[in-house]
Amino acid sequence: MVTTTTSVDTEGVNLVILVGEVTSPPVQRTLQSGEIVSSFDMATHVESGRISVPVALAGECDATHVGDNVCVVGYVRRRFFRSGAGVTSRTEVMADQVISMRRRANVRKSVSRVIEHLSADLEI
Repeated sequence: MVTTTTSVDTEGVNLVILVGEVTSPPVQRTLQSGEIVSSFDMATHVESGRISVPVALAGECDATHVGDNVCVVGYVRRRFFRSGAGVTSRTEVMADQVISMRRRANVRKSVSRVIEHLSADLEI
């Protein structure tokens, strides 16, 4: 699992905390720069039903499997790329952290740390 600390820019906040089920196996791809990026889909549940969310993260993600319940901490981004028909875009969550919900203490620490940074930066 990936662990990094995200600093919050007080000019705007782009913060995502998702808890849900992994619904597709992680796929790794190597960018032209040589960087490895992994991506998978997960589903969250809201009052109106189930929502599918695409997630990407830098590096390999071998520890996540279909059916796992995970907590993802990151930010929303829109990525543009070339496709057969021209330029296409995809909105996804760029994960800073992907933590198994079986490790509830780690999830609690991670989410608390992000909220503390947010609170301090926004003077809440």
